[in-house]
Amino acid sequence: MAGAQGVNWNERRQYASRLFESQRYRAATRVLTDLVAAAPRNLDLRMLLARSYYYTAQLSLAEAELRKVLRAEPTHASAHLALARVLEREHRCSEAAPHMRIADTMTARDLLALRHPSSSSPRMAA
Repeated sequence: MAGAQGVNWNERRQYASRLFESQRYRAATRVLTDLVAAAPRNLDLRMLLARSYYYTAQLSLAEAELRKVLRAEPTHASAHLALARVLEREHRCSEAAPHMRIADTMTARDLLALRHPSSSSPRMAA
């Protein structure tokens, strides 16, 4: 997006999302890199940037972004899953396994919470 002067931050974010959705991942990484630099605590942008790196086989950059997300939010299930996929793709399966287990556990916990909104378990009748 050359000449981005006069274009507000939200428009640039939407543009990056459209690039990603249209599978123009390299172009998305260029826009997202600037957005993340401007808003380094925005984990959604970091995740989108990491995914763009993954799809363009820039695995070390994807891993770095995902680790930043996990430092900020250690319980981010999607980041654990994405990091596991990056590590698997790099044939680092032993490093990927704990992240996959964490993601699976978190997802299972969330699914159980959706299925059983009350935290109490069913009781047997006396």
